[in-house]
Amino acid sequence: MSPALRIESLGAHAARVSGPLGFHEAAAAAPRWAELAGSGELALDAGGLERVDSATLAVLLEWAARLRTAGRRLRVVSAPAGLAALARLCAAGHLLGLDAVRDDATAPEASALPAGTSGR
Repeated sequence: MSPALRIESLGAHAARVSGPLGFHEAAAAAPRWAELAGSGELALDAGGLERVDSATLAVLLEWAARLRTAGRRLRVVSAPAGLAALARLCAAGHLLGLDAVRDDATAPEASALPAGTSGR
């Protein structure tokens, strides 16, 4: 049996999510946004997520939307590189507060781009 998704409160404005959150866990994880309810901005440490895929992104986007409707802004911190890259690819990083984070490991090198273009 695989470990369950864990959501741990780290105070009024911070929480940590860890464990598997992929296709197999998404349906059960989606309604767990309520565990993050409160007011103001919430920094969600996602560094402990395992099995990150497009379903992970979908769940986090749903959590962000539901929290926003309830008056809370979700900002994902310590996102696994794959999740951050997927969010950028889908132009969804800003919805999770990931825009301020630059992952230099996945950013194209300027020398590898055609003249007159940028990696952003």
